Amino acid sequence: MDIATEFRFPDVGEGIHEGVIVRWHVKVGDAVKADQIIVDVETDKAVVELPAPASGTIRRIGFKEGETVKVGEVLVVIGSADEAISPALAKPASPAGPSA
Repeated sequence: MDIATEFRFPDVGEGIHEGVIVRWHVKVGDAVKADQIIVDVETDKAVVELPAPASGTIRRIGFKEGETVKVGEVLVVIGSADEAISPALAKPASPAGPSA
């Protein structure tokens, strides 16, 4: 049995450490192809379109539109219906604490 793919918010360069989810192009259950644009994230420099790292089915979305995601946090889990998702990935991300 394979394990689903975690797609983490990548380092988009120029000292960017976080971004705000502007728009999801997919929802849980949608089939995606590798390199298909799945989400727009706004940084303090620009809006970045992020492509899926692998083909499969969107199993979980970690952040809602308008929420802030930090580099390294899981944006989505992509897999297939028979792939295992670790218990930590199966549940939605916990809400972020208050901003500093």
